[in-house]
Amino acid sequence: MGLLHQIKQYFHNMIFTVKSLSHDSSRPTRAYFDAMLEPLYWFIDKFTRYIGLLMVIMVIILTTSVVVFWYKFLLPTISTYSQFWFWYHCIVSHYLLINVVFHYFKAVSTSAGVPPQHLPMEDIKGAVVCKHCVQPKPPRTHHCSICDSCFLKMDHHCPWMNNCIGHFNHRYFVSFCIFMWFGTVYVSSSSFDLFTYHFGHPGVFLDPKKLSKILLLSLGFGDVLEQLFKQMNIHSKFFQKEFQKQVDAYRPHPGRFSDAEIDEWEHIGIIYLFLLTIAVTVALGMLNCYHLWLVSRGETSIEVHINKTERRKAAQRGMGYNNPYNHGRKNNFRFLFGLNGKRGIMSVLLPSSHLPDGDGLSWPNNKKPVHYPDPKAYERYEEAQKRNLFRKICPC
Repeated sequence: MGLLHQIKQYFHNMIFTVKSLSHDSSRPTRAYFDAMLEPLYWFIDKFTRYIGLLMVIMVIILTTSVVVFWYKFLLPTISTYSQFWFWYHCIVSHYLLINVVFHYFKAVSTSAGVPPQHLPMEDIKGAVVCKHCVQPKPPRTHHCSICDSCFLKMDHHCPWMNNCIGHFNHRYFVSFCIFMWFGTVYVSSSSFDLFTYHFGHPGVFLDPKKLSKILLLSLGFGDVLEQLFKQMNIHSKFFQKEFQKQVDAYRPHPGRFSDAEIDEWEHIGIIYLFLLTIAVTVALGMLNCYHLWLVSRGETSIEVHINKTERRKAAQRGMGYNNPYNHGRKNNFRFLFGLNGKRGIMSVLLPSSHLPDGDGLSWPNNKKPVHYPDPKAYERYEEAQKRNLFRKICPC
């Protein structure tokens, strides 16, 4: 026990010495982890622009494939519906498609807005000097290390658009995400009957080769997966039993076509269409919830972290912190979509190239004090610290 206690004491002294030599009260623990991750940040900064171009191409290819498969496999079935439902599907689908294409093009091609160069500091209220550009940086403006430029009201750099999202294209980004989500919901719900038909059709999913073709189309490595499914013994009794339930529930084709008129590519196309759109629906739904939550609070993806830090600092002084750009949910959305006395809701529901309100250099505040007395703020901060598992493990 004496030796173990001595080793433990030596280890404690070593940790104490390292912390004594490296401790900096002005730097949070996160700063040290940022330093360790600096090589990763460098790689992201250097190559995200090239990766972003590939991701834009991927979005275009996947969206085009959904449109082609809709015309190829869904439209013939929709044409067998009543005249009312036929025109309903045609109008809704093309309305969503036009908005998706328009807002994606505008989000990709529109700059977030760059501060004017060589503008005197005194002409911009609340401006500071950017340590990267060495130029005046207006409030809510941030420097993008990927684009190597400052952008007005920068929200984030979106690799799916290969562009920075900020003041002049934030509306296009949010509108694209919303319309794309509605589009995937529409396609997945309208193709559900066809999907269940093909999913339960005898021999479709029971054959690893056909399953691998679907995965090959959507992922690009079907041959490897084919061998994997064979090794997993997809014809086991469990799978046979579950798929037999689908086979037993077999019903005529929703479009009233016979089996002779259905080829293998329709099986693959319908299943690919449904699986892709349902996956995007879930992922994009979560992304929409996050960004709409930020908009409702009058924050960007960068400001939410800045404001969190400001609240923590204020709480340590027994003060509360107020976001000066939060004008209430309704007004926050009105500012984002540029809704004022001249423009109404139709400029949001239909494609519109109207500019946002303001020049992005100055921002109206909510006239509330940024800091205010809040005796319970520190108690809430302490409770949050106790719930932080990392602080318990590493109280640096």
